Amino acid sequence: MLKLKNILERRIKEFEEREECEKAQAEAVILAMVWKVLNRSAESAIMDLEKLRRFQEELAKRVVLKDLIKLDELRFVLGVDQSFIGKKQEKVISACVALTFPELKQIDQNIIIEDVNFPYIPTFLMFREGDPAVRGVKPVLEKLDRKKTVVIVDGSGIAHPRRCGLATYIALKLKVPTIGVTKRKLYGEVEFPKEVMEAKPIYDGTEIIGYALKPCKLCKPIFISPGSYITPKTALEIVKACIRNHKLPEPIRLAHELATKSKSYSLSSFVEL
Repeated sequence: MLKLKNILERRIKEFEEREECEKAQAEAVILAMVWKVLNRSAESAIMDLEKLRRFQEELAKRVVLKDLIKLDELRFVLGVDQSFIGKKQEKVISACVALTFPELKQIDQNIIIEDVNFPYIPTFLMFREGDPAVRGVKPVLEKLDRKKTVVIVDGSGIAHPRRCGLATYIALKLKVPTIGVTKRKLYGEVEFPKEVMEAKPIYDGTEIIGYALKPCKLCKPIFISPGSYITPKTALEIVKACIRNHKLPEPIRLAHELATKSKSYSLSSFVEL
């Protein structure tokens, strides 16, 4: 049984590395009997994922693609990134940083470490990472004027097979505008940009659901989509304003650095335990 678990977990991880992750959906659902659901039937596991899929679809109906904040009124941008500890990724580190806008001066940060309670399944990451991310962001957000704040998330927004990625979950949970940024295209049709700071629309049918942006000469594009309470165009403009000589916008780049440093420190303590 343990050998089966390891094989299936490895297969699922391989699916996320495909350029069009949505094509792996059917196989991912079938293979999602791993980890905590291994003691139950595959049919039961698939039924559970169907429930979660429907939950995502219901959440997606609550998405508001209008600008809750005008760009000239924005004063703070938060960045969120996560990392995992342990051979089996038993714990998740959620890192949040707060920066002024447009100066991008860091003014606050927060780290929390929690147990992981959901398996790694592509396009269902909001169930694994969503609540820990929310708990990492909330203490920082509460110190700021949320009417002048946007959160940038290392994860998808509506550029997701069910229009409900991690950034969307955080937006709806905290009632704050969020922007999802990923290094790989998860969903949609797009022509990759070739020039530095050139952006190309990501389409779902005829609708623009985000943008691909080439941040630097030697960089591959990053993929930007609104979580909720913001338009794709404004999401793009904010991310462009947060690029500073790196591939990723400063809020999530700094959050990633904080999560990585915390992981190095926590891993030694974790191993000692």
